[in-house]
Amino acid sequence: MIRIKDILKPFKKGQAILLICSAAAVMSGCNSQNKNVLKVNKPILYNPASTSLHPNIGVFHLSETESQFFISLNTNELIVNEANEERVPRAEVKIHYELYDCTETENNKIVSDSATFFNILPIKKTQKSVVFPVTFPAVQGRRYMLSVQMTDVFRRNTIRKFITVNKTNEFSGQNFRVTALNGSPKLDHLINENEIFRIIYQRQPVDRIFIKYMAASGAIATSPLSTASAEDLKFKADSVWVQPYSPTTNFMFGYEGLYLIQTDTMRQDGLLLMNFGTAFPKENRTAKLVEPIRYLVNHSEYQKLMEAENPKKMMDNFWLAATGSTDKARMLIRVFYTRMGYANQYFTDVKEGWKTDRGVVYMVYGLPNNVLKSSDFETWEYTREHQNNSVTFTFDRKESPYSDDHFVLRRGDPQTSYWARAIDSWRKGRVFSLNEID
Repeated sequence: MIRIKDILKPFKKGQAILLICSAAAVMSGCNSQNKNVLKVNKPILYNPASTSLHPNIGVFHLSETESQFFISLNTNELIVNEANEERVPRAEVKIHYELYDCTETENNKIVSDSATFFNILPIKKTQKSVVFPVTFPAVQGRRYMLSVQMTDVFRRNTIRKFITVNKTNEFSGQNFRVTALNGSPKLDHLINENEIFRIIYQRQPVDRIFIKYMAASGAIATSPLSTASAEDLKFKADSVWVQPYSPTTNFMFGYEGLYLIQTDTMRQDGLLLMNFGTAFPKENRTAKLVEPIRYLVNHSEYQKLMEAENPKKMMDNFWLAATGSTDKARMLIRVFYTRMGYANQYFTDVKEGWKTDRGVVYMVYGLPNNVLKSSDFETWEYTREHQNNSVTFTFDRKESPYSDDHFVLRRGDPQTSYWARAIDSWRKGRVFSLNEID
């Protein structure tokens, strides 16, 4: 088994501690008037409380003409019924998917493939999850948006998810499959220090793979009032090693940080695996809980927090000073860090979700009332009760060799965001709401 802690041992601590597309670099190649735009009137996309189903979906490319998506469902989120001849506990799931070719502008509204089917799933008492694949046609050199709608037939609960299918080359992350030792696919790119897994690559014959390690990026999103977004990730490896390729090699990446798996080091892209700690997407370490307070304070205040001898005490004092009471401080802390966890769950791309442009807006403003989602952007709308005006934030999908879900805030829009008012509200011990604006 390959243990990364053993490989990285000689390094110093700072080194050793690693819908949907467009060809344009900033995802602006498609005319927005021609896009397949979805308006979500209820905030179901980024609200785990909106549905009892929370599936994971991952895409893997099999050949030049076929790909697969795997769906993983938690069994405790499904209604199980024994009303069948065999008296076997079963769940029943309805799947409907649509595949949109968005390689060129004129194809954005073309459904390349679609299907509806029912899947009867026998459930064992000790079974925690059920995973099943769906094979679909996808041509090499194209880029698609995959819309997957899942319904628990017995509960009549439905959720819809959107996934980028990037088949423009044979080297990007979707050409690799990460599996547990029992062969079950891992459908996200998050790993932890105790996890043992295998890496499968079958698009081309290879006899070795290259593994690059980099400490996690510390860059957080800039304020929406800033004219520039945070700098995109430039993968500067702290260490590189070569591993003879075998689909049965066991890996365990023990250090926190980013791990880039490649078959060709002349290219930037590959499979990016991320280790952000065992609790992720939640966080319970004081040093990590202090970091997002940066969104609410100025530079000098933040430096004092980070350099304090007792950062836990300084953090507690910050929230107590904002609210004036322990009970109110607990409420504010609960909301703020719950949003941090949800931001990590929904918006993690090459760094923790709370550090992204979508993450900072989600943490400060909360769940949007409406979401407009297209092949290369999404717009969040925050409405005010009994008023026609609203606040919107638009995020453009941006090409990244490491992620198919990288969004940046469209800056310079002339509209008022009330951002300073929002920060002031938090600092005065209130969860910000547009309805409090006169």
